[in-house]
Amino acid sequence: MTVNIVALVTAFIGSVVLKDSPLEPIQLLWVNLIMDSLGALALATEKPKKELLKRPPYRRDEYIISRKMVKHIVGNAIYQIIIVYAIVFGGEHWFPEPVERFWNPQSPGHVFPGRPYDWDQEPLYAKMEPEWGPSRQFTNVFNVFVWMQIFNMLNARKINDEKWVLGGIFENWMYIIIWLIIVAGQCIIVIFGSVAMNCASDPPIHGIQWGIALAFGVG
Repeated sequence: MTVNIVALVTAFIGSVVLKDSPLEPIQLLWVNLIMDSLGALALATEKPKKELLKRPPYRRDEYIISRKMVKHIVGNAIYQIIIVYAIVFGGEHWFPEPVERFWNPQSPGHVFPGRPYDWDQEPLYAKMEPEWGPSRQFTNVFNVFVWMQIFNMLNARKINDEKWVLGGIFENWMYIIIWLIIVAGQCIIVIFGSVAMNCASDPPIHGIQWGIALAFGVG
């Protein structure tokens, strides 16, 4: 639910304002694969806990999605949307770019804006793409977006406001294996995705940008 809300809002606002979604269809397919399929499979392998026997039964008219779950879904979605659009619309002023030839001329040291057209509809990245390939800024948007989902998979293990979301995680090796497969897949896609996944790979995004993506995910 969280990933779908963020993906829909991102695609809709991007299409209206930018005339193009910051996340490519093939990237959204990858996100759906790892969250709706692999993520669901990982969560389905969670073993029942003894605490379930102490829990009072649910009412007959209880909603499948509880109020606590709605709080986490909406709260997480708002956090992720803010992060994604801070990079999409303002990343050229604060998101670092260590490779000098990809700098934003108006803000040296920061990523070149990946929006195809400027606010006045003048070509922006549209004129750079033939030479540079996929946008490094939007590659970072995709990477940050996916890492937030990867870490939110850990949140999704707990649905009753438990303070320690990693409790009992090492009792489920299947979950850990699937989680690591998703992590490895994301690293491979961003580093080697190139044209197939519309990711900048000549050169791939820098270690600092990976660190930022991980930090937002942990957040």
